Amino acid sequence: MTMSFLGVLKKQLRNPALGLLPLFLFSIGMEAMSINSAVLLALGLSVAGFLLVKKYSRLIYDISVISFSLAFLLSFLFFPRLNKFLFFCLIEVFFILSLIALRLFRSQIILWLGKDGKNRRVKNYLGESFRVAIQTQYGLSIHLIIILLYFVFYSINKPFIPTWAMTVVLQVIVVWLILKETLRIWMLEKTLHREEWLPVVNQEGTVVGRVAKSVTKGLKNKFMHPVIRVALIFNGKIYLKKRDAFCVLNPGLLDYPFEKYMQFDHNLDETVHNSVKLGCGSDDVPLRFLLKYTFENASTKRLIFLYVSVLEDETVFNKLQLKAGKLWTMKQIEDNLGLNVFSECFEMEYEYLKNTVLLAYRMKEKELSV
Repeated sequence: MTMSFLGVLKKQLRNPALGLLPLFLFSIGMEAMSINSAVLLALGLSVAGFLLVKKYSRLIYDISVISFSLAFLLSFLFFPRLNKFLFFCLIEVFFILSLIALRLFRSQIILWLGKDGKNRRVKNYLGESFRVAIQTQYGLSIHLIIILLYFVFYSINKPFIPTWAMTVVLQVIVVWLILKETLRIWMLEKTLHREEWLPVVNQEGTVVGRVAKSVTKGLKNKFMHPVIRVALIFNGKIYLKKRDAFCVLNPGLLDYPFEKYMQFDHNLDETVHNSVKLGCGSDDVPLRFLLKYTFENASTKRLIFLYVSVLEDETVFNKLQLKAGKLWTMKQIEDNLGLNVFSECFEMEYEYLKNTVLLAYRMKEKELSV
């Protein structure tokens, strides 16, 4: 239970905007306790975030540690010579200067923090942290401009509005930044949860990584992914239908009704049965592996696993929920080869089917007719 709680806590603390919580609590605490106590509370919370959050997600926490460490020293040196509100403004200046330095040394920081994590995930975390840092810098700068105008146009001794209202403005900015980033992360995680992750394989079929399907489409043939294809044969005829318009390869051309990318962490047996069930509503059909080969063109690169399902019982075939396709005889297929009617993969595989599965069917028919 404790480990589970810590796991959830660390996951939530990855939100870089939560590094602003020490500043938020300080702005509240300085009205309810001494400046020293409020600074110490904010510094403790900053250090806790520094210790709990991974370094590529804690840039704002680091800035909080730096800012409140300086504030803690100054609270003994200058306070009570500075009133609470001016001390609060000074801490805000520390934040802005630290954020400016963070942006100036962005390249070096990314190089240093990313040296032991060169994957896309680390880069995404760093990108989120810098994005929040920029928004925070703008938000705090606007707040300081408001305070400057406050001092310019109104007497600090007889202000038009109380100083605590200026503090509330900062609190609103911080809460807005935290809620905005929390909503963004929630929406991003929801999108990633729906994302299809494809394994990246080598020529032998060994998985060497993974990539989102939406990403790899734009990269065309940079990565090779395993694809399951199933030829459906009934009484010596091959069932073919048009490929969907959204297919990367040969949309609109005739092909088998069953084709599917293998998902990351799935196996061949699981994928082939899912493909058949998706295409006809049932996976209760005989399946046999035929061959594995590599296919590559300008738009895609695939390690194809070809299976075949041979049906002879008409009742079983009619129960399949096949749509928008038909059975093609060998003669019909051969009359249309090379005419941009069939998919590239089908035309490559047809000769193999003709000389194996279909040849065996013809020989069996001849034996039965004798």
